[in-house]
Amino acid sequence: MQGRAGAGVATLRAIGRQRIGTPAMTQSKAMNGGRTLLFERLIDFEPENPSADDPSMIVMSMTDLTASIQREIRRLLDSRAAGGRRSDIGGTVMEYGLPDFGDIHPRSFTDRRRVETAVRHAILDFEPRLLRPRIVVTPGEGNGTLTLEITGEVAAGTVVEPLIFSVNLGAAPLAPTACFAAGTG
Repeated sequence: MQGRAGAGVATLRAIGRQRIGTPAMTQSKAMNGGRTLLFERLIDFEPENPSADDPSMIVMSMTDLTASIQREIRRLLDSRAAGGRRSDIGGTVMEYGLPDFGDIHPRSFTDRRRVETAVRHAILDFEPRLLRPRIVVTPGEGNGTLTLEITGEVAAGTVVEPLIFSVNLGAAPLAPTACFAAGTG
């Protein structure tokens, strides 16, 4: 009986892997943009433009892709995780967001490294479209604020472009202060 159960599990795992994989037909197609997130397909960002409502539009331009990544990172940074990050299972819904950094001192090198590490882990766990994320935290302009410079790469098909943007973290709501992706304007 155990042999059969084990074989059944192995078969189910193999079937699951096949379903997850990309069909052979689509592997050779070059994509000019990135895949649109499910929730972004459900939101009407341009209600005055009915032609933008085509539900078959599941690929976004590089400009839209970088804007989507920035929005998702902003949401991630605006959220607070329920508890500490568990390295053995990282990336669960209970760990979405950042820990509470109410006790940090912006001028403390150690505290800034702690924020950098937490932000980097959160991006790696919850925004995989930003490749090789790098975070640099500096004291912000206001009292008790930090400025995060987030850099990485965005891949869409065979195109890879750098993404660099800054976010202010502190008393006021988070707001991107500057953003650009090379080659998109």
